[in-house]
Amino acid sequence: MEFARQEYLWLLLVIPLVILFWAMGLSHQRRMRIRFGNIANLRSISRISWSGRQWFRGLLFVAALALMALGLAYPKAIIRELRAIPTPTDLVFLLDTSPSMYARDMDPSRLGRAERIIQRFIYLKQPQDRYSLIAFNWTSVVLSYMTSDPQNILLYFDYLNQQDTPEPGTNVGSALTNALRLVATEQQQDAETARKRRVVFVLLSDGDDRAHELEKPLAEVIRSRIKIYTVGLGTANGSYVPLEMAGGLNGQVVKYLQRQGGTRLISRAEVRTMREISERTGGRFFRGDTDKQVDQAVEDILFTAQPVSGFQSNAVRKDLYIYFLMGAFACLLAGEFL
Repeated sequence: MEFARQEYLWLLLVIPLVILFWAMGLSHQRRMRIRFGNIANLRSISRISWSGRQWFRGLLFVAALALMALGLAYPKAIIRELRAIPTPTDLVFLLDTSPSMYARDMDPSRLGRAERIIQRFIYLKQPQDRYSLIAFNWTSVVLSYMTSDPQNILLYFDYLNQQDTPEPGTNVGSALTNALRLVATEQQQDAETARKRRVVFVLLSDGDDRAHELEKPLAEVIRSRIKIYTVGLGTANGSYVPLEMAGGLNGQVVKYLQRQGGTRLISRAEVRTMREISERTGGRFFRGDTDKQVDQAVEDILFTAQPVSGFQSNAVRKDLYIYFLMGAFACLLAGEFL
């Protein structure tokens, strides 16, 4: 135990004087009673109590003074606290940039909603974690390699948002293949460090996969024991699919995807493939419709599902003054009603 304000400990020197004056007071009181004659006779007709009671009340009063003096000195106890050390995480975002992601059945669009979800991950990122971004349509490209400063990812959002003509196609298999290559490259550079980190894929898509090249890379992901968490975007009612825009992501739509005959094609959220991917890899499927759903996804991926790599013992100072002051109050209260 240590005291932050040791100057108040000098108040303890007053206690012997208090004991002395208390004893003198009791002695004077006893002498005054003796003047009336036999104290035993007086006790039967008055409230005179045995002298031990007064000494006990004095002891409580002295204890209260001592506890108050110690409390004013701001006592602190040094305790050892075990803190769990989370396993560092390498998180790869797989962002669908196909034309259907430009549909505007979400605010401001499916792609815009996906970008906001990634920004939420970045905001709550742990210092030891690293993020990467892979964009995909019919093919995939690594926009940002593993970095502990994911603010770079936000720069690529500006690039994506300026695209007037999104590339067609949705090939989740291509994105998984590229992600596996990225992870393999990181492991080759520092295999020892890579073994101490967990790898997680976060797939953000409306689930409309048309390439049918998923099985082989998905099997490799399962063998690598990498979990894929999927975030489904889009609504059941769906929306028209923009093919050309004036002014980028939030610009005016110039051309929509159409069927033969000129009717516009409506893209709706497809969750079956997304659920299957997450379930087969041990991950979890989330909807990206509301902020509450997004916060639940972030909490589960970054914190709840994060394993512990060890424990760290830290010295923590705990304030004890409140207990001393409460003890002093209890002593005063007991002495008052004794």
